[in-house]
Amino acid sequence: MYRCRNNSIDRCDGKSCEIFNSNNEAKDETLIAKVVMESDQGSGQSDFRKTNLYLQLRPLFLCMRLFGLFFARTKARDGKMKIERVVGWCAFVSVFMTVNVLRSLTIFYIGEGYGHQFFQKVMFLIWSAECTIKMLVLFIYCYRQDGFPEYFTAWNRICHGVGLDKFCKLLLKKAIVATWIFIIGNSVVFTLVLIYVPVLENIFLEVIWRHGNLYETKLQFKILLGGLAIFMSSSSFFPIALYTVLSIALGLQFQKLTKKLSSAISKEGRLEGNLEDIRLRHEDLCSLVTILNRIYMSIIAAAYAANIPMFCIVMYTLIYSIDIHISLLLINLFWLTFLLMHLLIISSVAAWLSSQITLFLSRLTGTQIGLSALHMFVVDRPTILTIGGMMVTYFVLLLQFKLPVGSGVCCCNGTVPENNSVLQFNTD
Repeated sequence: MYRCRNNSIDRCDGKSCEIFNSNNEAKDETLIAKVVMESDQGSGQSDFRKTNLYLQLRPLFLCMRLFGLFFARTKARDGKMKIERVVGWCAFVSVFMTVNVLRSLTIFYIGEGYGHQFFQKVMFLIWSAECTIKMLVLFIYCYRQDGFPEYFTAWNRICHGVGLDKFCKLLLKKAIVATWIFIIGNSVVFTLVLIYVPVLENIFLEVIWRHGNLYETKLQFKILLGGLAIFMSSSSFFPIALYTVLSIALGLQFQKLTKKLSSAISKEGRLEGNLEDIRLRHEDLCSLVTILNRIYMSIIAAAYAANIPMFCIVMYTLIYSIDIHISLLLINLFWLTFLLMHLLIISSVAAWLSSQITLFLSRLTGTQIGLSALHMFVVDRPTILTIGGMMVTYFVLLLQFKLPVGSGVCCCNGTVPENNSVLQFNTD
């Protein structure tokens, strides 16, 4: 492997080394990409696991493998497809999560009131469906060659084998630590609630199984709820951690291209470089956005479709269940923080990437480029403002309904004497 700063090629012969000058700087980035592609084709290698980007993301992929969220499917030199053995574990977890969604549908029954148990059931069903969709989408695009394999291969070709910079490496570490904190914290919260708070134990056992609080032995339901809390927490945050790192790394590539264009324009406003090369580079980076959007558009749509209703339910239970138990209040505050943070990360990262794309050049077609929710809309800053305004409006409406009747209202009744002479009013 021949490396020069952020550029790398898989062989170092006289022809390939001619692309670098005496200062170890690339003379022509287009030529580097051509040499890298020819080297890969000549060696017969198509294993994306050997790219620098994948190698630097291995700690995150290791954590995702533990919870059945990632596996690699590569093409060998003989053309046959090879798949990691962990795919069996991933398939088992995916089936388990799918069955859990079906189980969540069975806990509702006719004649059930709209109490705190009902809203907890609805919220658990929505969150289960969201986590299952994320897991199934990752499974599909780990298996399909136009998913993660194509993205890492295209990144290695377009970005000339460069990996993560210092900022993205630090972001990767923080994302892994934050996800583990959420998984452990959420699991501990459910465990403590089931052990020390009998009132909430009845609510959450009813959430996990119909009339589960009436069973004499409840240990199996508690174990099931604890296991689901672990797997659902991991499938909720680890895909977003990968999404954040990949999006930020891609946005920084657009940022570098913008700086390159700015430096190519002289003070007189004349272009001192090859505009066509810059345009082609921009098109290549846009193709990476297309692949990343193909993978994550369903996950983004599921996050919005699930988190916004969950936010409304949590706000409702937060306002109307203050007098039940302080632990339920703390759990609702925890969920409210998680939902807001989850939506904020997804929206802000996608909006930042969209701004980096449009900052360079507006495409001639005039269409928006960026990460979308099933192609319905591109997530940008106006989208964040719209969602935030909707949530604030819902919160204000809940407060208005919660406010007591004012003291200025006169509550009275009228009585008519037997002789119908005078109508008397008695005020309370």
